[in-house]
Amino acid sequence: MFISSERSLPDELKPYKINIPAHCMHDAMAFASLLWAESFTMPAECSVLGTPSIVIHNTKSFYLTEQQEKYGLCYCYLESEQDQLLAIKKGIELLQTPGLKEEWQHRRDKMLADKIDVTAFLVWFIENFPESKCIMKQNPEYHYNFK
Repeated sequence: MFISSERSLPDELKPYKINIPAHCMHDAMAFASLLWAESFTMPAECSVLGTPSIVIHNTKSFYLTEQQEKYGLCYCYLESEQDQLLAIKKGIELLQTPGLKEEWQHRRDKMLADKIDVTAFLVWFIENFPESKCIMKQNPEYHYNFK
C-alpha cells in the first residue's frame, strides 16, 4: 500500500508516501491491485490502464459515471460515513476477487474498443485542413472512422 498526495501527510501516514518520480506514477497505477481516490483524474487513468478504482467524492464526473455504469471500471461513492463503509466493503471484495486484473483488462479493452483513436483523428484533421472541417460539418459522425 502506498499514498500519493499533493498535501502534507500526518506523521503516522508518512511511511506510506510513495517515493517515485512523477513520470513513473502511471507504472505504479498499472501494476496496482486497486486505487482509492478522492479526485477524478487518477481513477480515469486507471480505467485506461485496466486497474480498478474506488472514488470517494461528493460531486459527480461525467466520464467516471460512464466508466462505472457502462464498463464497470470504477466505483464512485459519496463522502458520507455510510458510503465510506460501502466503499471499504467494495474494496475488500475487489481485492479478494480471483482474476481481478484479467477481468479489468477485459473491461478496459471493451471501453477502448468503443472509443475513437483521438490521435489519428487529429492528425487527419490537421493534415487535411480545411477540407477536414468541411467533411466534419457535412458528416458529424465522420470521426467514428478513427476506431
